[in-house]
Formats: sequence, C-alpha cells, structure tokens
Amino acid sequence: MNWWIIFQLYHWITAANTIPAYYQLTDEAFFAQPASCQLIALANPDTLLLDAALFHATNEARHHAGLQPLQYDLALYLAASSHAESMIKMKYYSHENLYSLAELTADRRIRQRTDRFNWTAENIGQYQTIDTPEWFGVRRNARMGRYEYLDSETKQLYQPYSYADFARYAVRQWLASPHHRANLLNPAYSHVGCAGRLSPNPYVELHAPFGRLVQNFGAKHGSSQASN
Repeated sequence: MNWWIIFQLYHWITAANTIPAYYQLTDEAFFAQPASCQLIALANPDTLLLDAALFHATNEARHHAGLQPLQYDLALYLAASSHAESMIKMKYYSHENLYSLAELTADRRIRQRTDRFNWTAENIGQYQTIDTPEWFGVRRNARMGRYEYLDSETKQLYQPYSYADFARYAVRQWLASPHHRANLLNPAYSHVGCAGRLSPNPYVELHAPFGRLVQNFGAKHGSSQASN
C-alpha cells in the first residue's frame, strides 16, 4: 500500500472540507475587520476578500430580515467564481456561458461540482466600482495615461469603494429587484457561494470600471431559478 498516496488524499479531502477563515466569522465580526474597510485596489484586487465581503453582506441582509444566515459551500463558491471570471474574461454579462457547453447554465455549473442541492438559484450583477453619484464628470489625465472620475463642479476625484461598501452596495441593488430579492431572502436556501471579478485595466476606458458578481444559492428541495 502506498502510504504517501493515502496521506496526500487525506490532505486533499481535509483541505477541501476546511472552511476559510473569513467565512468562520459572523457578518458583524467580518465587517469590523480593518481589511474589509480598505479601498479596493482596482488594478490588483484581493478577490478572496471581495468574495467574502459579498458573502457577509448577503448574510447581513438576511439577518436584518430576520432570516437564518446562509452557510458557505465550496462547490457553490467555485461555480460562482468560475462564472464571474468567465464573464470578465470573455466580456459578456449573462446567466448563459456560450463559451462552454459544460457550463452553459447555472444548473450545469453547480451540478458539475455537487449533487447535494435539488433547489438552486443564481443572481448576477454588474456594478460600478467607483463610488460616484448618478451623474459625474470624466477627464483624461494624459500624464498618467488614465481616465479620472470627478465632481464636475468641485473637480474632486471619486475613489473606489471599500470592499465592505462595494459588497453592501451590490446587495442593496439586488434587494431593489424583486427577483433578486426573492432569491437572496428565500428562507428555504441554506447555502451560498458568492464571487466578484473586476474589469481588467481600470481607468483606461471612458466608462468607469466595474465588477461582475455572482451569487449561487442551494437548498435540498425545490426547483431551480435564475435572476439577472
């Protein structure tokens, strides 16, 4: 018997079942962490921190609605992160991934990774990562080789959201949409995976940089649905 193979297999299984540290916190404890209050470095974001912020902002909203928190699930997280990455890389925004038949739909993406959930749903969103009002100015900084987003009257530059603020902003947008809200606040769901990926090369285009975000929900019984 090859004990080294057994050891490696045991290590892989235990690692896969280990819940990452961010997800072991309550939403209140997570948002009290200084890391969550950092402004997002748009050119080099901490995607693991962003994903955790989306998870905790989701549970924060459920907490305020008097619902049980959702549990982190690795398979749902991997399905969400795969789709968020695909939407950014291939430059599309849709529940359907036309670039991969195996990952065409949310149901396929989830079932590729787990068969534990009979009822699944997906929310997606595309939201600006610069904290601006609805109307704002844009100018080209030739010396820096980038666009800047500013108050047209005061010329004050607008900055990126913090990880916490961006996640909470995204959840507010989902809550304002009936279909997204129905998924996010559905008491039947027990698990979730959240992921966000940001537009590459921020500040090089006229439009403000943005993120494409995914929530995948899972429950044991029911039927699938998706909202964008």
